[in-house]
Amino acid sequence: MSTPIVEEKTPKGYIFKINIAKKQYIAFNPKGEIIYSDDNKTKPFHIMKIIAFIGLEDERSTRKNPYQLVKIQNNSLLIPYNVSTEKRQYLFLKFDTQLDMIPCVTEFFDDTASFVSFVKKGNVPDYIIVNNIISENDIKFIASLSPSSHVTIVNTTSDSNLDNTKRAVDQINTADINLLSQNPVFLARIHLRNLDLVRVKQIMLDMDITETDAHYIIAFLTTMINNSDKEELKKHVEKLKELKKSYEFYLYLITQNDEKIKELIAQANKNDLVTFQTLIQKAKLLFPTKEAGLRFVDYENLIWEKQQ
Repeated sequence: MSTPIVEEKTPKGYIFKINIAKKQYIAFNPKGEIIYSDDNKTKPFHIMKIIAFIGLEDERSTRKNPYQLVKIQNNSLLIPYNVSTEKRQYLFLKFDTQLDMIPCVTEFFDDTASFVSFVKKGNVPDYIIVNNIISENDIKFIASLSPSSHVTIVNTTSDSNLDNTKRAVDQINTADINLLSQNPVFLARIHLRNLDLVRVKQIMLDMDITETDAHYIIAFLTTMINNSDKEELKKHVEKLKELKKSYEFYLYLITQNDEKIKELIAQANKNDLVTFQTLIQKAKLLFPTKEAGLRFVDYENLIWEKQQ
């Protein structure tokens, strides 16, 4: 018996030929050309991303297929999840692709035990979305059980995704940081709570910070700066402002906001300029094209002129 192939078409005209049994698909652009999954153009098959939801409402009964077409917006996966039968929230997770949607396998688990059974069968989720009602010990165990997965904890009682992230981190601030070492937002929040600002800066230099990550961390820093009248923050306010400026500069680099980059360079002090130079070197590795290289040279020239 032949394997059933399902065809889907996106709003922008991309076509998917989906092999449900193998959790693979072939993508075609609007001209009918294959979009390969490797730079050498030898692999036509894409593996569907697996998204595991733990402790969240199972909505599979409303769909006819075991996969879901997930929207791409601003180079991020727009992952929906249900807070209740009447309320839906969305997560934005970095995903670089020319497509406007991709088919993903979505799996729902009522508790940690059922998720453990799923993983022990050899399944490795790409993304794990956990309800914050799950216990702290279970969250730590989930992270250790599938260390290559991107783990996100959502708060089902808050209207704000930013508040979700903050509160989720607050709940696991005693967790083994090594288990969360691939999540810069969690690490930044933990180090900020401890006022370990050197490590917050090191995250920016050492880790792969996405646009969404940068927005979250900048929001954390802004909140602390706004609360700097508190005794424990007074002596750190200048360093917090410096960190915020550095994260903003990095955000503008990866989003190619020339106007803001030039504005920050014009306002920068000597210490800022040293950090900006380092961040430009990092960005060069992320954007190796000739066009991007010329832009970075322009920024370096502006910094050089400012230092003279």
